Amino acid sequence: MAQLSSLIPLVRERCGGVLDQMAKDQLGRAYQKFCYESRFLARIQEIEQGQDGALVIDDEHVFVSVDFVLDANGRELKSAQDYTVSTGGKVTALGTTAKLRVFYHIAPQFMLPNEFEADNTIVNRWADAIADGAAANLSMMPNTQWTDLSKSDYFKRRFTDGYRDAFQVAIEALGEQRPTQPRVFF
Repeated sequence: MAQLSSLIPLVRERCGGVLDQMAKDQLGRAYQKFCYESRFLARIQEIEQGQDGALVIDDEHVFVSVDFVLDANGRELKSAQDYTVSTGGKVTALGTTAKLRVFYHIAPQFMLPNEFEADNTIVNRWADAIADGAAANLSMMPNTQWTDLSKSDYFKRRFTDGYRDAFQVAIEALGEQRPTQPRVFF
């Protein structure tokens, strides 16, 4: 796991003179939004018939959504028809399925502690994008030496491109496990 504070020098390149704590706070917010929008923190859990369907959520994270659910035969199940999902991350099978394989997403909670351990892959691969997200927020702060609304828009576009790239990577990784469904044409 990586520390978000390792990205402070990248934020300082974009917003000179920013204080460490301000940079760290904005890096945390950027990381949260990055994880939520990219859905990169994907998890898989198998639930046997009769087991509690509560999904395992990492410490200091929250449940975001279920991407898809497979039965014991690898067939994709339909939401609300074959299973339901609560907002807290509990999956309930509506049929007599022996085993469910749930593919879901998590994201960091809103208030992150100072020593939060971020995902290595995200911090290493998209460090510039996360720093751009933090810089976009910092550049909008009024009455500071780094206030610059045009730069804020620029950093926000780069941040958005970064989490869209991560979203594509996440979709491709999940797509390999998702069964293909033949289309029926009339």
